[in-house]
Amino acid sequence: MATRQASTSLPQTVRGGTPVKWRAQIQILTRRKWQLIVPTFLLAVLAILAALLIPSVYRSSATILIERQEIPSDLVRTTVTSYADQRIQVISQRVMTTSNLSKLIEKYDLYPDIRRKASIYTAVEVMREKINLNMISADVLDPQSGRAQAATIAFSLSFDSESPETAQRITSDLVSLFLNENLESRAAAASEATAFLGAEADRLGEEINTLEARLAGFKEEHGDNLPELASLNRELMMRNEERLRDNAQSLRTLEQQALYLESELAQLSPTILGSTSKGGATSLDGYLEELQAQYVRIKERYSPNHPDRIQLEKEIAALQQHVGKSSIATIQVRLNQLNADLSSLTKRYSNEHPDVISLRRSIRETESQLASARKQMRDNDVVFDGANNPAYVQIRVKLDATRLEMESLRQTKKELEGETKRYEALLTEAPRIEQEYRALTRDYDNAMLKYKEIKEKGLQAELGQSLERDRKSERFSLIEPPLRPEKPFKPNRLAIVVLGLVLAMAAGVGNLALQESIDKGLYGSQRVQAATNIPLLAVIPYIATDSDVKTGQRHRQIILGASLVAGCLALAIIHFFIAPLDVIWFVLMRRFGTDMPSMGH
Repeated sequence: MATRQASTSLPQTVRGGTPVKWRAQIQILTRRKWQLIVPTFLLAVLAILAALLIPSVYRSSATILIERQEIPSDLVRTTVTSYADQRIQVISQRVMTTSNLSKLIEKYDLYPDIRRKASIYTAVEVMREKINLNMISADVLDPQSGRAQAATIAFSLSFDSESPETAQRITSDLVSLFLNENLESRAAAASEATAFLGAEADRLGEEINTLEARLAGFKEEHGDNLPELASLNRELMMRNEERLRDNAQSLRTLEQQALYLESELAQLSPTILGSTSKGGATSLDGYLEELQAQYVRIKERYSPNHPDRIQLEKEIAALQQHVGKSSIATIQVRLNQLNADLSSLTKRYSNEHPDVISLRRSIRETESQLASARKQMRDNDVVFDGANNPAYVQIRVKLDATRLEMESLRQTKKELEGETKRYEALLTEAPRIEQEYRALTRDYDNAMLKYKEIKEKGLQAELGQSLERDRKSERFSLIEPPLRPEKPFKPNRLAIVVLGLVLAMAAGVGNLALQESIDKGLYGSQRVQAATNIPLLAVIPYIATDSDVKTGQRHRQIILGASLVAGCLALAIIHFFIAPLDVIWFVLMRRFGTDMPSMGH
């Protein structure tokens, strides 16, 4: 019974201070140690080989600063309005074209295997994946809103290659392409803006010329009926109506006066009995001289527009036309005398004689005077049939003057009526003319406003083009040129080794747990007792044979050799990928050398 109790209490006892649970795990680890060691060792070797064999990749990087415009934008505005990051992306697409990248690939003989097996386009795609473009942003103060906002102030450009020299050279070429493309794109944008605004200004100029021609033609066609003349036309029509009323009143007055003069003239005799035509002419001349003397006195007292002066001037003109009959006879007598003298001279002298030439000239002048006098008599149609009675002639002259004035008033009435109708037609057409005129002027004014606006923008575009040409606008500046990388960018061999060792250990532990879970065998007294549920009487320990001892020694030698190899690999990794061993030794010696005296002191 004591033995059963001792056996039964065996799983809860502690031997050597170790719990049974941990002892079981140690037994599992001892039993399946190779299932842990082998996969761990193999995976660790693979990780170390991967860290050693993966080729180094070097990255050469350059930083390009985006400098703002030197001249304030309030003074000169640039024509390039896109944001910096957007413009950088556009430049990136233009730089990393197949043409540019294929030239770089051929220049540096990159990816020969890919080009030989596939094509240049595949090599270009591989190269694009190795080009890195990263924006560098910072919080800047917006001058308009006064708030801080993120803005792109620079960007970095890098290239990954297995050769540090190649990485540096290609990065340098890419930077040059970016800088040149930025200058060319900005200059092209400024030139395109200037050219577009210039062409638009020329087009608007031609449109303005066409509108000016149409407007000039419209003014020429409707020059007296423009909108600004509407009030004047209305006022002129009202004046014409007033003049028509005055004309009608004057015409009625003159008609009454003509009737009165006709009645007076009917009571007088045209001639004076016993007088000759010469006496009649003399009396008419005397009456004309009397009227002229009276005109001199009236002229001194009245203005040219006075009615009495105007009436007297008409009477004098009519009487002069009547007296002109005697002057025609006188001119005719003189002409006859000159012809007789010419006939006498031609009998004694030739036609080239000066007296003959002078006499012929006098005859021509006299004939011209006679023709003028006769024409004037026919035009005025003043015939008094030999009247020599001054009273009769006076009334007849007044009657003729009145009739002439009546005829003048009738002609003036016709003209005024025609002018009034014309003004009425102008006022009737004024709304339509005004509408067409306003439409033309509106189109012209709009075209002029657009033209002025385009010209101002064109001047600004020219200033912006000068800004780009002189490189005073926003520009890219290389602040950190691409350098030759001293250390590889990747892979991180230490991280690969550490991660590989961790994964190798995890894989070994996982393999051990897996094997233990799928193994249906019973190992140890606890498993036997748990499986049979029968108390154990005794536990016979494992007795090692000579072969077991030799196998254990061989395993220990293998473990010692593997440890030495692992140590050598670790030292190699530290030497080649972290720091040379002599440098580490020197650092350790210097540190302990400086610390040991202080410790002894």
